[in-house]
Order: sequence, then C-alpha cells, then structure tokens
Amino acid sequence: MFAPDARHLRHPLERRVAILVSAIDVLLVMTVVGILLWGAEWLEARPSLAKYQSHAHVLLALVLGAPVVATFIRRRRRMLAQEESIRISDTQLPEVHAVLVKHCRRVGIPIPELYLSDSVEHTTSFSWRHHHCIILSTHDFATFPDAFDDVVDFVLAREVGSISLGHTSYRNELLASWVAPIPFLSGPLNHLRTFSRDRYGAFLAPRSFRAMIVAASGDRLRDRVDLETYFAQLDEETDSSGLLSSIIWLFKKRVPLAHRVQELRRAGMLRAG
Repeated sequence: MFAPDARHLRHPLERRVAILVSAIDVLLVMTVVGILLWGAEWLEARPSLAKYQSHAHVLLALVLGAPVVATFIRRRRRMLAQEESIRISDTQLPEVHAVLVKHCRRVGIPIPELYLSDSVEHTTSFSWRHHHCIILSTHDFATFPDAFDDVVDFVLAREVGSISLGHTSYRNELLASWVAPIPFLSGPLNHLRTFSRDRYGAFLAPRSFRAMIVAASGDRLRDRVDLETYFAQLDEETDSSGLLSSIIWLFKKRVPLAHRVQELRRAGMLRAG
C-alpha cells in the first residue's frame, strides 16, 4: 500500500476539475454581467432570452454573495459545535476519540476537535479561524446500531481526509459556495471531492466496504454481502447504463453508492473486510 499523502490519495482529476470549474464560473459571471449591463438591446431582440433576465439577476447575486455565504456557513457550524453538540475527548466517549487519534497520527495531521450532534444531517468537518473541527452526526449510525464501529471508523477517516486535502479551507469552501447555484459546475466538483475523501476512508478504515454498503444492505446483512458478486452486478449495470445516465448523475448532489464503490475499485483500494 502506498504512502498516505495527498498526491496519492487525492483523486487525480480533482485539482484539474476545480481549476476548470473556477474558470468556467468566472467566465459565466463576466458574461452575465456584460449582458445585463451592456446587452439591453441584444436582449430586446431576443424575447425568449429576455424573460430569464430576472433569473440572471438572482444567479448573479448568489454567486457574488458567495463570500458572505461561506463565512456564514463556517460560523454557523462553529456555533453548532459549541452550543448543540457534545465534545468528544479522551475522557468523553474515549473509544470514539481513539479512532480519530489513530487516523490523524497515521496521516500526520494535528488532532481536530471532535463533536457529537444530531443537529447536522451528515458528519461534516470545517475550519474556523485556527480551529479544525469534525461534527459526528448521530444520523450516520443511529439507524444501524450493529454497524456502529464500522461506520464511525469510516466516516471519521473521510473527514480526516477532508481536512488533509484542504477541503475545509476558506478558499475551497468559497469555491463551493461560488458554484453552488450552478448544478453543472457544483456537481462534478462535489463528485471528485467525494471520491477523494472516500480514498482516505478506504485507506484508513479496514472495513470501508462494509461501512459504505450498510445503507443498502442494513447492518445485519452487511457481513454477508459477497464483494465479487456485487462487483459483477455493478459491471453489468454500468455496461447497460450508457453515457447519458452517467452525465445525469453529475447534476445530483448525492453521489451514488455504485459510483463511489467503482471509483475505489479502479484505484485498487477496496477491501471486503
């Protein structure tokens, strides 16, 4: 197994897609601004486009307001951690904290603050000033009590990856806020970042496959799912899905389980456990 550094664990397309998405976003904003400021006559001659002028104003406001949105989101998560969460430490739920310590030591990063809360839908990580934090969502494992250890191991590994990859930096969160109103830009960026975090999860959590499939199999059957049979199913469905289906998924906020598993499989990082 290769050394755990960002050059290997980051998905090879992530940086290039981030640069491309940023360039398209800037070009799109400049185009919209130009049309709104100097293209009144051009729009009047094209009433089919002119009717979307109000939508363009809203889109422009959302994109230009991204710094405010990014700052608010970061501050809001910090408040959730401080006011609606339980701080996990070596004296509070020490067995969970020990998992985080193990992962951080393996990739060589300082141990972030860890919180437990039901106020967030999914486990998330963020940075606020000089604090790196992870909020462990109770929703990630409450439905699957028998899979608690596997799920916690995997989701914490993914969030350690998020911090290591710089996904929690203001610059990266600002980019995410900039492209959020534009699905054909935010979709690919979200997919590639998900794949990168999954790589950290697979590297650090020995039973990553069992943790990933628990939502589909349930906690009682996750250990009975055969890896090779599942791969054969994915291969068959991939062959029949076609290019259009793959493109449609890029517009979805949630990355499909099959896509995540296939990406780890291509990287040679998936273990049945």
